[in-house]
Amino acid sequence: MRLSIPVRTAVAGLLALVCGSALAEGSGLAAQIEAQLNARHADKGLKHHVTIKTPQAQWPTCQRPKLTLADNNRFTGNMSVAVQCERKQFLQVMVDAEGRYWVANEAIPAGSTVGRQQIAEKRGSLGKLPASLVFNPEEIVGSVAARTLNPGQPIVAGQLRKSWVIKTGDEVDVILSGDGFRIRSKGRATTNAAVNEPVRIRMASGQVITGNVDASGAVVVQ
Repeated sequence: MRLSIPVRTAVAGLLALVCGSALAEGSGLAAQIEAQLNARHADKGLKHHVTIKTPQAQWPTCQRPKLTLADNNRFTGNMSVAVQCERKQFLQVMVDAEGRYWVANEAIPAGSTVGRQQIAEKRGSLGKLPASLVFNPEEIVGSVAARTLNPGQPIVAGQLRKSWVIKTGDEVDVILSGDGFRIRSKGRATTNAAVNEPVRIRMASGQVITGNVDASGAVVVQ
């Protein structure tokens, strides 16, 4: 049976309305997930883009479902999002993120302290970059390269360590403190440590104790 032109026009308009509504709902749901991801990583200034992989027939029907993101710090990749309207269900989504990150501006030898002029800012997709990128340049400058960094190489946390203020073999001040007493003595470090890190100390008696390095370089044992 052939439909008249007015009927065909009406059907086409109805289909366009339905499809447009579905697209709008999908776009709105993705936007809600993006907003939560952006808020989670607001300190890093990231902008996320979400594609919903779950078939549309399985999407929630309410306009403002309660969303719960997986408890991890991933920026990109496949993720599962808990969605609750009348019942709880899970959506599979693909997430990409764009933002600022830092790379080595020149070769940085292992064991050297990283200077500001040795790093450069980059912006772009994080999808193919390591998960442990360092986004704050203040966490990079002044750190020591744990391994050689090549020009253009993205900087990640595992490539850096804090500058050691105590090295193995150093004689250090040891402060033993407790309720009603505070004793200062000397010892020799058996490990390396930065400020606020634990270090092992061998005392003159031969006893080995563990304390934390304070800002002055002394070892505090409590």
